[in-house]
Amino acid sequence: MVWVTGKKLQGGKYTIERQLRRGRFGITYLVKNQNSDRLVIKTLDGTSLTFLSQPEQERLETMFWQEAIKLTRCQHPHIVRFTEPFKEAESLCLVMEYIDGVNLDERSQLQIPEELALVYIRQIGEALTVVHENKLIHGDVRPENIILRGGKSEAVLIDFDLAIDFDNPLTTRRAKENANGFSPPELYTTSIKPTPASDIYSLAATLYVLLTGIIPVDAIIRKLDNIHLPEPKEINPQISDRVNKAILAGMKLNSQERPQSVKQWIDSLGTTTNTTKQKPSWNWDKKMQFWGVVIAAIAAFATLLQSMGALMPILTNSPTQKPNPISTNKP
Repeated sequence: MVWVTGKKLQGGKYTIERQLRRGRFGITYLVKNQNSDRLVIKTLDGTSLTFLSQPEQERLETMFWQEAIKLTRCQHPHIVRFTEPFKEAESLCLVMEYIDGVNLDERSQLQIPEELALVYIRQIGEALTVVHENKLIHGDVRPENIILRGGKSEAVLIDFDLAIDFDNPLTTRRAKENANGFSPPELYTTSIKPTPASDIYSLAATLYVLLTGIIPVDAIIRKLDNIHLPEPKEINPQISDRVNKAILAGMKLNSQERPQSVKQWIDSLGTTTNTTKQKPSWNWDKKMQFWGVVIAAIAAFATLLQSMGALMPILTNSPTQKPNPISTNKP
């Protein structure tokens, strides 16, 4: 069942504003709580469940619930904050924060400077490390699912593909239609279990598009048609050799040939620093604002000097008043 605008959940605790997106099994809604704070609720899509047998429905619901509880433990500045899972009628739900900002899909139309792109990727790498430590796979890492919090250079990972290990042939493939170019080969089949290396492929593909402005050739096309993946440096010569090599390593078609941990792959980019505290380079707008202030200050100082120059002749030509001498002549 799809909920409509105005639908009340949990006895009026949450009110549906609108549907945000539909995934493989889930629907995501924008809601408001009783304090008018905006939140997001993800729930299983009842339409998808109709294709499953009763035991399969129960297994999917169990997996969704277990993973939802695990996500509430994944606390990290670059992971969307999850709060409470609950059940509304027959629907399982997970509440998470609403992040107001632009996603990297809106920023990836143009090539992002390597230094700034690496800040975002390292932040998401930290987030994925926490996810993998909790025995979860995100399953849908791509620019659309990375939001810059409040327009800042703070990337946040959203929209987890819950129950990614669910493998029923009647359901749609794990790799989503709109994720072409970002999904590794193993997400196109139910015969191979996703691993952290699956998210590494998607993260490397995300860095590829941030630096080139071009979505990489889809993994299945590369594998079945033996299509060459252009090296990112061929598209953008400004990319460093180190980063170019790391992207290609992360996008190996064979998951066993990729780095086996996000930390290992992030380290191959050339840093082991704490990127949460790292300050990204200024963007052009901030640079222009800075130089505007500097120029204005110089102009003001020049005006002050000019004014002082105009006053100097006046001060120089002014008669100096001497005190009246005390006369010593007697009358």
